[in-house]
Amino acid sequence: MRRAPRDTDTFDLFRDVAPTPVVPRFGADEVRAWTPARRMSRAIARTLEDDGRSRDEIAAALSEVVGERVTRVMLDALASQEKPHAISALRLAGLVMVTGDARALNALLSEAGLIVVEAKYEALLKRERARELRERAERAEQAADAEWRARR
Repeated sequence: MRRAPRDTDTFDLFRDVAPTPVVPRFGADEVRAWTPARRMSRAIARTLEDDGRSRDEIAAALSEVVGERVTRVMLDALASQEKPHAISALRLAGLVMVTGDARALNALLSEAGLIVVEAKYEALLKRERARELRERAERAEQAADAEWRARR
């Protein structure tokens, strides 16, 4: 049977549609570094670059969020790969809150096999976990029934 020729006159509405990622991440090449500290520095630098505000403005906003003074010089040091400085958990969380960019936090958590997702997805995760537990319980029940029948 001969296939119908493809319609080349109709515009494909979904050609360029790509779903937005649920988990914001950097590309593999964006934060590649030899050590975790340098990877974190690259992630912070990229977060600051992508924000669009000056580092002075981000530092001021971060100071308000964390309740302690943060300067542009501190942000420069945290973003520098030449002399990596460790960022505190409070400041990293504050940076995510100020910039709205969780990619740096996901870069850190990826080593532990964890991710950050928006809170709006929590109910979906709970539902899927409940389904997994129910399926596991059903398999255990079926195995117990099979064992019971085998021993009769």
